Amino acid sequence: MIPQQTLVFAGSRAARAGRVSLSSAYQALVVAYIVSLLYLYPYGITLGPLGSVRAPDLLGLLCLAVGAAAIVMGMRLRADRVFLVIVGPFLFLELVTPTLGGIGYGSLSDVGSSLRMAILWLPMVLVTMLTSSFAEPRFEAALRRILAVSLWTNACYAVIQVAAAFGFAPRWLLFTELLEPWAVEEYFNVVQGLRPAGFFVNTTALAVFGIVCLSYFYAHYAARRQAGDLRYALLSLFVILVTTSRAAFVAAGLIVMCGWFLMTRARKVVVLSIFAAAGAAFLVAVDQTIGLEQAFYRFTRLAESGLLADVSFGRRVHDTWPTALAVARDYPLGTLISAPRVAELIDSGYLNYYMQGRWVFIAAVGLLLAGQVFVAVRFVGREDVRAGALMMLFVAIYLALGMITANPARSPLVIIFLVFVFWKVKADRSGRWIAATPGKGKDA
Repeated sequence: MIPQQTLVFAGSRAARAGRVSLSSAYQALVVAYIVSLLYLYPYGITLGPLGSVRAPDLLGLLCLAVGAAAIVMGMRLRADRVFLVIVGPFLFLELVTPTLGGIGYGSLSDVGSSLRMAILWLPMVLVTMLTSSFAEPRFEAALRRILAVSLWTNACYAVIQVAAAFGFAPRWLLFTELLEPWAVEEYFNVVQGLRPAGFFVNTTALAVFGIVCLSYFYAHYAARRQAGDLRYALLSLFVILVTTSRAAFVAAGLIVMCGWFLMTRARKVVVLSIFAAAGAAFLVAVDQTIGLEQAFYRFTRLAESGLLADVSFGRRVHDTWPTALAVARDYPLGTLISAPRVAELIDSGYLNYYMQGRWVFIAAVGLLLAGQVFVAVRFVGREDVRAGALMMLFVAIYLALGMITANPARSPLVIIFLVFVFWKVKADRSGRWIAATPGKGKDA
């Protein structure tokens, strides 16, 4: 007997349903990848001189494979021209320069840096290109749940880490210490002094997570005035506070101020009152347990010695940065490979990119930051696009400040959020985010 077969034409309803199901499956896969980045990024297997394979890399490679298969199967790519113009040059250099440098130096491990950048960037980029814009709310709903749950888990675990460091809680509660043998990150540190790391590599990574969550929830509150968003924005500020990261403090202050100016007078009073009350309660709790001077010694030290004489920032200005610049002189066209592989310590995103690609890379970074500010300012007045525009502005503020003493532009969570924000602005501008119900609306 000849088996029955069904022909599915490219333009048929069955073919369209297949593409929708594949798109939904790919979104679910990327959501799982994001969860792995939030909780498993520090851990993996070291491969000696070839580098390491992190636990999320496997999901990232699977995302790339499924995305490539979707393209081969004929799914249409919907490129965001604004994203390509503003972020494209920066992303291109991130992907290409390590490969060129690795080939030039004959170093396979340096070529692997390009693969890592592809794993971090392309899964989320492919989601935005393979999914119709009216499907964005479903993906955002999943992202919102992930951020909300992760905020609570990291806030609670950060408190436990600080309590354990002061003897208020047993050390066995710090179960991430048991995972340290599998940590492939050089700067893995569960508790750095009094500064907790949550489920991340170190306290700086936890501060980056807090900034991303603050940008998301505070932007939604400023645009839509929902109490739930304000509560999560407060929790985000708490996470930032416990890290005592000075760059994150300044960025958070500017973010809160920018959103505050867009609110009505009544809302300004409400937000100011709630933030002031929460801040006062936090300071009283710290004073009664750890002590304000001990908890915020990094700020008192800065006030007493000044910025340039500070042991942390002063060391960068007088030692770390001049040493890195001296190394950069040996590379007229830039290192091409990741600069930290040439200079042991850089401690600046701007200097990192200058060393890797000289003024070409710096120009791409400038376009990345200026382009975000331009798009955000242009659309922040539109009520339907305001949330996404504010998120874009907040990310630009943090990147501009954070890259002075670190490199958050290579933080997995910042990369995911940056791509999402451009997608959200595009979807909200089109108005198709309203038609999120299956069967309504049409492809972008």
